[in-house]
Amino acid sequence: MTQSTPVKDERTAYRVAALPLEYGTTRINQLFTRGYNRYIVDGEDQPADLLNDLERFGTAAFKENVRTNAAEEPFVDEPGTLAVLATLSAICVKAHPKFEHAPPRKVQVLYDIRELYVNNLASLLREFGDGSLQQDIAEVLYAKAPGEDGPHPGRVCTGVKEMPEFGGGLYLEIPIAAASRNCLVHADTETGEAGELLTRVKNNHLYVPVGDFDTKYREYARRAFKKLLRVQEENLSGDQLTWLTTNESAITERIDRFIETGHHERIWRDWNPGERTIRVLRDAIRDAPDEVTTLGKFHSGKELFEAVEAYDPEADWKRDVCNRISSPRSLGNLLASQRDHRSLTIRRHGNTNHYRIQESSRGVQPLTVESIEDLFELPCMANMAERLHEKKPVRKDLYNFARMVMWLPQYQDSDLETIVGDLKSVFSRWPWYDEQVTDYQIRYEFSNTIGGDTPLPMNCDNDDMQRYCIGQEKCPYSIWGSLPFPDEMYGQLDEAESTGGEF
Repeated sequence: MTQSTPVKDERTAYRVAALPLEYGTTRINQLFTRGYNRYIVDGEDQPADLLNDLERFGTAAFKENVRTNAAEEPFVDEPGTLAVLATLSAICVKAHPKFEHAPPRKVQVLYDIRELYVNNLASLLREFGDGSLQQDIAEVLYAKAPGEDGPHPGRVCTGVKEMPEFGGGLYLEIPIAAASRNCLVHADTETGEAGELLTRVKNNHLYVPVGDFDTKYREYARRAFKKLLRVQEENLSGDQLTWLTTNESAITERIDRFIETGHHERIWRDWNPGERTIRVLRDAIRDAPDEVTTLGKFHSGKELFEAVEAYDPEADWKRDVCNRISSPRSLGNLLASQRDHRSLTIRRHGNTNHYRIQESSRGVQPLTVESIEDLFELPCMANMAERLHEKKPVRKDLYNFARMVMWLPQYQDSDLETIVGDLKSVFSRWPWYDEQVTDYQIRYEFSNTIGGDTPLPMNCDNDDMQRYCIGQEKCPYSIWGSLPFPDEMYGQLDEAESTGGEF
């Protein structure tokens, strides 16, 4: 008997879209194929239509009312299409240069896309009909873990029923013999302790309120989206990914607009509003004439206020922050409300407070770099240099090396020939050195900008640096904190640094 696939069978498509953690990559890719088939007309691919739809989905995900409404009325009307549009939108977000060094769990816009997917899928499942899909999902959510008594031979969920004897409402019917502890549902309480038991018992069955099913399924669907995204990423070829990121513009432009207008809370997870104030003050201090104020030194509120008054930023959001600071006292009150910010220190001096705002880097030992060889004072770079005597470099070693050099002050205004010549002189010490190959590799790395911007060097937390790291707790240096990188690089880090949770 031929097994139905998500490509042709709608119910199977819904099941794979709803329960991807229970399926392998073959079935999930068939779900994607179903979605892509919508963009084939008379045997011809319709890439423009696909691009338009994924941009519409991705930008709509940034609107809270759209995400909310999708739980009541589907934004996309078909599970395969939904899976394709949501995952491709997320891939476009991850490809944005702003997020190159950011873990996905810190990127708020990925959470927005996932929320639109989950809400949309919930309303699709509800509209699909007879409750049989909910019954399938309940099999997964409420089944017993493998134990000594083995799997339950019958169905875990034998129905979704109205139960007027329990006060009305829909309940999942689960035989006691098949039930797990997940079936025991309690009301929430203000103290966080278990409240009234909401699960009912009748005729050797447990009856679980459908509301609990919705809650548990939303948690499952969030983890499920992560798997869909991973499979889609693995399924795309390099050429397809290049086509996607080259032609997509609406999602990227929307993210750029958030950044330009200072709405960092729209793109970063758990954005701290105090970041705006500190960023503007850093810029005002840097811009102050005659170095009256300096980053890293204590200043009175009056001195900082004068720097803010003299500061004339172009961005509207920065002007808004400045306009909220009307006096040294208001500035002091504003900074007092942000006293826990990592870059701010407040010290009592006589009867007044003095404030120190530090550069956005770690407080670690600075390193003077007069030539490229000085980079090997970093223990990780010394370890990498030693390894390169034994093995050829992997590409990540090369581009990290090149990016460090790109940002060194002495090379900021140098011509490419000077930089390539100096790097080749360093690389020639290793036995694998081939002038022609190395020349090409270095030039390639320097041409590989991100949207015209110089890519950031790796930081100490990067997984690829762990091969050479001696342990950050033992090391007196940090790559981003010790090297004499210019303010522009720290400006990029300001926008990338924020706290976050899971994704």
